Amino acid sequence: MSEAEQAMMQEYMKLNMPGEHHKALDVFVGKWNTVTKMWMGGPGSQVMEWKGTSEIKWILGERFLLEEHQGEMMGMPYLGMGMTGYDNYRNMYFSTWANNMSTFVLTMTGACDPSGKNFTYFGEMDEPALKITGRTVKYLTKILSPDSHVLEVIDLHHPGDNYKVIEVTYARAK
Repeated sequence: MSEAEQAMMQEYMKLNMPGEHHKALDVFVGKWNTVTKMWMGGPGSQVMEWKGTSEIKWILGERFLLEEHQGEMMGMPYLGMGMTGYDNYRNMYFSTWANNMSTFVLTMTGACDPSGKNFTYFGEMDEPALKITGRTVKYLTKILSPDSHVLEVIDLHHPGDNYKVIEVTYARAK
């Protein structure tokens, strides 16, 4: 290999190793009891609530977190799976979510604030019942303690920054 090729290979290898941003995700690893609240009509409407469990673990050499969730939503089994990581090349966090009640995968990208306690992602969400495609959504995860964090899903299609439609509270299972 030429010196230029060796340098390129070294940079490639460096970009593909887990680092400090991956370590920031350690707080999410574990088994969790969840409470999900959903406001189908937006803030102030009647809330639907259900419980579940999630297990979050490192996969693929501690490059990605895998979340496996199970619970019940509106009397039906709800299964979900997500992957979260940090892209060293793009310098951003990313996350995906899929579940057994839809045929799409949510994708979002974002950052963590300097405190290391607030992860903010942006993505798109379709609303088939309303015939809306590509609605911009904000996903905010707040670490409350090593044993608790909250995910808020905020619909940015509506005026203001507080049109919360989903809230998932995670409490570490004992």
